[in-house]
Amino acid sequence: MVFQVLIGVLIIVVALLVCVYLYQRRVVKQINDLMASEKELPAKKIDQQLKNVEALQLIGDAKKQFEVIKKKYEKQVQPAITAFNKKVPQLLADTRTSKLLTINTQVRELQADLAKLTATIQQMEKDLQHLRQQQHNHKQALEQLKAKYRQFHRQLNEKSFEYGGSEEKLNNQLADLEEQFTKFTDLTNKGDIEGAQEILTNLQSENAAFEKKLTEIPKLYKPIATEFPEQLAELKKGYETLVKKDYHFTEKNIEKQIDQLKAKLDETIEQLNDLQLDIVEQSNKDLSEQIDYLYGVMQKEIDAKNEAIHLIDVMKEFTRHAQRQNDELGVELDRLSINYTLTNHEQETVRELNEQIKAIMKQYREDAEAVANKTAVYSQVLDRQKTNQKNLTEIEKSQERLNDEVAKLQTDEQRARQMLQKYSVQIRTIHRQVEQLNLPGLPKDYLDYFFGVSDEIKKLADGLNEYKINMDEITKQLIIVESDIDTLNDKTDILRDSAELTERFQQYANRFSDNEQIMAAAKKSQELFDQFNYTASLEAIATVLEEVEPGSYKRIEDSYYREIGKD
Repeated sequence: MVFQVLIGVLIIVVALLVCVYLYQRRVVKQINDLMASEKELPAKKIDQQLKNVEALQLIGDAKKQFEVIKKKYEKQVQPAITAFNKKVPQLLADTRTSKLLTINTQVRELQADLAKLTATIQQMEKDLQHLRQQQHNHKQALEQLKAKYRQFHRQLNEKSFEYGGSEEKLNNQLADLEEQFTKFTDLTNKGDIEGAQEILTNLQSENAAFEKKLTEIPKLYKPIATEFPEQLAELKKGYETLVKKDYHFTEKNIEKQIDQLKAKLDETIEQLNDLQLDIVEQSNKDLSEQIDYLYGVMQKEIDAKNEAIHLIDVMKEFTRHAQRQNDELGVELDRLSINYTLTNHEQETVRELNEQIKAIMKQYREDAEAVANKTAVYSQVLDRQKTNQKNLTEIEKSQERLNDEVAKLQTDEQRARQMLQKYSVQIRTIHRQVEQLNLPGLPKDYLDYFFGVSDEIKKLADGLNEYKINMDEITKQLIIVESDIDTLNDKTDILRDSAELTERFQQYANRFSDNEQIMAAAKKSQELFDQFNYTASLEAIATVLEEVEPGSYKRIEDSYYREIGKD
């Protein structure tokens, strides 16, 4: 038992020793890692950066900021690094003593110190970088501004002809900018970075605006200096020349308008000299549009003159022809109105056309007189006479349509009389055909229709015998009679065919004298025949025969139609 207890104690001791060993190794590794991290600290870089920034010879606020950073480095960072380097070897030594069991807290404190030191050094790097960049930006800004002002001066000196009277005010503005630049330089040299930065921001904005003016003014000045004066002089000279050649214009007081444009041009030049560029831009646009408009007004008359004079000559004969044609049409309508009823307001239409022609002739005479007297505005004459030419063309088309319509009256009358004669012959022919059938009588509906058609023909004849013939009514009557004659022909064919076929079926029925059904049908058929109902008579006998002898109906019918030539 004692031996077993000793073995157990021994195992526990060994286990404790292993744990202590492992713990010791872990702590030693943590301390070694801290040593490695400390060696990687950019403290040496910070030292060099401080020297580099100090060599820039900062002044003012920048120098104060640098002194704060340098002092912080000397009073906080370097002592902290020294203290760290003292603690680390001591901690390593303590790992080999009984202090190992309590060393963990010190290791964590050392890790926290190192993290804080690292953050401080990184922030110092950023601050030094900011100082270097700020110094670089201001130096660069100084050089850029100097170059920009040299460029502005060179542009205004070498190309002063592009700026006209605006050069004086531009030079004044440039002097103001350079004065602000001097303040910026002075503040920079005194180390007032914030004050200098404020001026720099304003300078950059104002420089951009000034540079924009240098770009825009030549574009605005060119038409003012060269184009507009030449165009206005040309307009004035051209106007005076055209007036001497007896031209007149749609615009009144053109010479006054040209003078007003010249005054506006002078005003625009003053506005440009005062650098009112937005106003000048709009004025240039207005001047350009108004000058182009006056050019157009005068060119319009030049272009219109020859065509207007030519059209006046053309319209002279055109109006006479239209008036002559309308007069002739009126005379013809008066003549025709004696024998015909004019139902489409033809004479009223001719009077309306005559009024239109008179108005056109009046306008033509006024324009022709103006051209002859050299008082015409050619473009207006041209527009009016083009409209009149178009209207006269439409008037002549109306005259032609009207003439064609009335010219047909006599032809239509002759054709109507021919058709009347034709219908009269047809009705007599139908009458003879029915008489030749030798029927005992005719159905009332047939007789009524026959006499109705006869009355329509008589009505047509009466219409054609009127003192004043209404051809519209005659045309309607012709349509009615034509339709009625066709229908009467159909009714006559049915009447004839029914009567003839009935007789043939009755003769054929005699072969079946011993058949009571057929004899009864034959008797019924004869009764209907005597009552002039020939269609019903045919149906009464034919239906029964077809039942007794299928096919007999078609055979007899086909034989009949072959005989009369309708197969």
